[in-house]
Amino acid sequence: MSHEPTRSRQDVSSSGNSPNPSGSAFEGRTFYIKTFGCQMNVHDSERMAGLLSAEGGQPVTEPGAADIILVNTCTIRDKADQKALSDLGRIRQVRKDGPGTVLAVTGCMAQREGEEIFRLVPDVDLILGPSQIRNLIPLLDTVSGERTRVDGTLWPVPEMTTPPALRPPGVSAFVTVQEGCDKACAYCVVPATRGAERSRPIGDILQEAEELVSLGYREITLLGQNVNGYGQKGDTAGASFPELLRRLSELPGLLRVRFTTSHPMDMSDDLLDVMGSSSRVMPHLHLPVQSGSDRMLAKMQRGYTLETYRRWVGKLREKVPGAALTTDLIVGFCSETEEDFEQTLSVVDEFRFDGAFSFIYSPRPSTPAHAWGDIPPRQVSVERLERLQKRIEQQAMERNQTLVGSDVEILTEKWDPETRIAVGRTPQFLTVRAAVAPEDADPALGSLLPVRIEQAARAGLKGKALPHA
Repeated sequence: MSHEPTRSRQDVSSSGNSPNPSGSAFEGRTFYIKTFGCQMNVHDSERMAGLLSAEGGQPVTEPGAADIILVNTCTIRDKADQKALSDLGRIRQVRKDGPGTVLAVTGCMAQREGEEIFRLVPDVDLILGPSQIRNLIPLLDTVSGERTRVDGTLWPVPEMTTPPALRPPGVSAFVTVQEGCDKACAYCVVPATRGAERSRPIGDILQEAEELVSLGYREITLLGQNVNGYGQKGDTAGASFPELLRRLSELPGLLRVRFTTSHPMDMSDDLLDVMGSSSRVMPHLHLPVQSGSDRMLAKMQRGYTLETYRRWVGKLREKVPGAALTTDLIVGFCSETEEDFEQTLSVVDEFRFDGAFSFIYSPRPSTPAHAWGDIPPRQVSVERLERLQKRIEQQAMERNQTLVGSDVEILTEKWDPETRIAVGRTPQFLTVRAAVAPEDADPALGSLLPVRIEQAARAGLKGKALPHA
């Protein structure tokens, strides 16, 4: 996914950083960012764009027009590595000529591969991992000043400050609250690429949220590799994750709060109580289960059994009626049998997830399972994934059909006055296209719009906006 930041409203959201300082070495220099991977990577790119913009840099939409090119990589699966390397090959051919042009590789693949990146892509000038984003400007200064390759992954990890972020226009924004992971899932490369868990002080998060509201954002999504592990190390001035949600839900002008991703081992009754009691904390929980087989969960080193997961799902549905539950699922993990897979299908039938990210296991270096064998044949895993996704899609369609005739409330994200179609999401994160009658007032972006659902499809809902003020 290409991330081409554009200014929104005023429009660098920052915490103590003054944009465009006089005399900056980056004044007037252009930059281009290409982003692969998860929401954390998308927001990391926003923060790198914010740092460069604060120094006077200007975003461009093509790498051939950029003085500074940043390729923000993912390494969760081998396919992600190959996509990034392929794109780097293309960028090498079109990068802007000139002695001051810098090509940097950032993100999880850069952290994992280190100096090997220089061998794989000889034109690369700088590499830095996710935790080094706060060092971006001094690292670029070093590269530009010494005209030498720099491995930023070897620099000391900076304090968890709040870099400015250059966000695209809209009403929703990402806010990082926690980074890294202390879990030891056998398949997962995140602890090796993003390090140990760290949480931001609650005061910094609240300040950033207040600034976002002042800029017109009405929904924020809290991000973390293990977001409900926020504050467990005592690094947040004593605030827990439920307390953070409570404080954010009290901010004037902030209409919706979301969060992702949660780990079953760090669920709490307090978290579900906040979700059930606050109208601003959205009733949507993304809780990865990964497999329906206890044998597989143990081999994956997930730290819980299916019964533990089942207990939390039961509490969610008791305390947060109508909540959406989405998940992650892996097929083809080491030694997975047809019986293990059938148990995963049974779990899908039992919990009837509102959505799922499902993947074939991809062995990753720096993980415990990398050296393990006994991986099912590729074609077997492909067939299992197809069966799994078909089941999930069927259930999503059935769920959407039950909403026909019901009234929902969307946060208006897009409005087309010519077609009079508003687009937004329900509290459960379902996309709705709503027709607004000519006699009704135009909905403002960032406003809540009541809609009666008239038609359902697997990918979303269509309806008619109800009269609104």
